[in-house]
Amino acid sequence: MKTLLPLLSLVLQAFLLLALTSFFSGFYNAYTVFAGGDPKLVAGHISSAIVVSLIQIIPALIGLFINTYVLNNRLNKNINSSAIFINISIFYAYLWILFIPLGTFLGIKQLIRLKNVSK
Repeated sequence: MKTLLPLLSLVLQAFLLLALTSFFSGFYNAYTVFAGGDPKLVAGHISSAIVVSLIQIIPALIGLFINTYVLNNRLNKNINSSAIFINISIFYAYLWILFIPLGTFLGIKQLIRLKNVSK
């Protein structure tokens, strides 16, 4: 169980990449239909991009909370996690910063926590 939690947190946080991709592709689709002059169509693409990315962010948040649990237990020496886990967690923390405003706060807190763990 202790070795499964770091892997589970990384897999769940991979939904963050999916959410960012769908968010930016939805805005790209809104940009491409902007020339048509129909504001309802543009608003539909923007709202669908936001809703889909918020749905995809829920598993990523669960993965972030599991990651926080693993890092706190690593400080207490209860769970061993590899350097690869720390490096991927740093990558995901930088990705969290792109989700303004809540994700920015969570990403910065995660980077501070990872800095304390790597010492």
